[in-house]
Amino acid sequence: MKRDPAALSGPTYEVAVVGGGIYGLSAVHEAARRGLTTCLVERGDFVGATSSNSLKIIHGGLRYLQHADLRRMRESIGERARLLRVAPHLVRPLPFVLPTYGHGLRGREVMRVALLLNDLIGYDRSAGVLPERRIRRGRVIERDAVRAMLPDLDPQDLTGAAVWFDCQVGNTERLALAYLHAAVSAGAVCANYVGATELLLRGGDVLGLRAVDQLTGSELEVRARTVVNAAGPWVDRLLGALPGAKQGRRFHPSKAMNLVTRRLYAEYAIGFTVPTRFRDSDALINKGTRMFFVVPWGPYSLIGTRHLPFHGDPEEFRITEADIELFLTEINATCPGAGLCRGDVLAVHGGMLPETPRQDRDEVQLVKHSRVYDHAREGARGLVSIVGVKWTTARLAAEEAVELVQARLRPGAALSRPAEGSLPGGDIDDLGRFLASGEASRPAAVTPTSMRHLLETYGTASRQVLDYVRRDASLGHQLAGESPVIAAEVMYGVEHEMAQHLGDVVLRRTALSAGGHPGRKALGHCADLMGSALDWSPARREAELDATEAELT
Repeated sequence: MKRDPAALSGPTYEVAVVGGGIYGLSAVHEAARRGLTTCLVERGDFVGATSSNSLKIIHGGLRYLQHADLRRMRESIGERARLLRVAPHLVRPLPFVLPTYGHGLRGREVMRVALLLNDLIGYDRSAGVLPERRIRRGRVIERDAVRAMLPDLDPQDLTGAAVWFDCQVGNTERLALAYLHAAVSAGAVCANYVGATELLLRGGDVLGLRAVDQLTGSELEVRARTVVNAAGPWVDRLLGALPGAKQGRRFHPSKAMNLVTRRLYAEYAIGFTVPTRFRDSDALINKGTRMFFVVPWGPYSLIGTRHLPFHGDPEEFRITEADIELFLTEINATCPGAGLCRGDVLAVHGGMLPETPRQDRDEVQLVKHSRVYDHAREGARGLVSIVGVKWTTARLAAEEAVELVQARLRPGAALSRPAEGSLPGGDIDDLGRFLASGEASRPAAVTPTSMRHLLETYGTASRQVLDYVRRDASLGHQLAGESPVIAAEVMYGVEHEMAQHLGDVVLRRTALSAGGHPGRKALGHCADLMGSALDWSPARREAELDATEAELT
């Protein structure tokens, strides 16, 4: 998989996708596997903006019961099962625990009914899933069991807890990159660091888009019969010049924040409720609370998601120290045993999610469903935009957009959905045998911990990473402290995944920065490896180190 911006200016594509987050990558994959000639441009790095912020959870929509939104539950359950089938190395079940209080809306009785409904609605939740990845039934546990699990929990009115299973993605960036690999394998041309600047229009028809190669400054014309605008918080920028553009924004941004901290709890994700004045106008049942989860993630905990209002330009987005302190105060007040201070926060993931505009500017009400817009009535036939909400259902929104495009491109032709196939790395028939076989063939230069990491991160594609070690044993060495990431992953990211900058490898191709800054020595080693592969000068090496330090900060 090579970066070749010149190829974008060649033929007239049937579909050009703008945006390399999870929605854009899902769209380019869906289009390419249907046989449409397809390309994608991303102005920064793949999965480098909003999609980089996530609690790493693929959820089946238990919370949607309070909205009686059974359609969204079924969609989420179906997509969760699909991800378990196509990427079993990356996606795995995770137990969730939500303490119950009293005998009202937060009580055992209500949660018992909710879990029963969840199991009934998700009757096929493990269809076609490997045995080790099947989703178990929910249950309610007794008060004493909860106290043993969470001794610092407030005991007043505690009656027990609800336990159910959703899924965790060990590395969301690797999952998104798997979609990229699959799209390119199906014939798509994709390039990072190519920014779309404007649409090419003639007589109300989209002819493609103009773009700039951010690395060279070269201007490009990408000819395409249709354009799918999946630029996330920047989706409105491409729409501003439409002759008949409607007033108002499609994407009203809000802040979303997740904290990476020292490990707080063991193998369960624990839900906590924060009292609030917020009322969800779409909910049939309003509990008067907001919720966050403390989720185990390797040696760390992920805590989130905290949503905050944001009214600026997407370019001005940042998580502030005040935002972090506000969330830490809420966490410590809700679960006193945590005792978190600012120094316990190892990393902060931030991004923007679309909210429903409302007069209450202190709380955020997120858009509930992803939306697909056809802009034909606005003077742009052949332009479709996606405003996405959740990682879980990104593929579904992409499918809707691509099928709309497909119907326009090939009117009268029957819409056929290709058979489901594993994502690259996910072609595993027996998970236990795959892991045992991989560990048995471990090169001597790779530690058992790193080998397990490679198998669970790359799946069957780990063989390609290990090829580097077999050619050069020094590439099997770990790069930093306790991190299992090895040098071969850097080379694989550069030579097979279009990594152009040091930050691309440190933050997105590998898990090197999962627990925060990996240390200057590790960054220097990565810079040496990338520099040798990309022929960096000493000045370029130093510039890349400084830029990555700034990005990590």
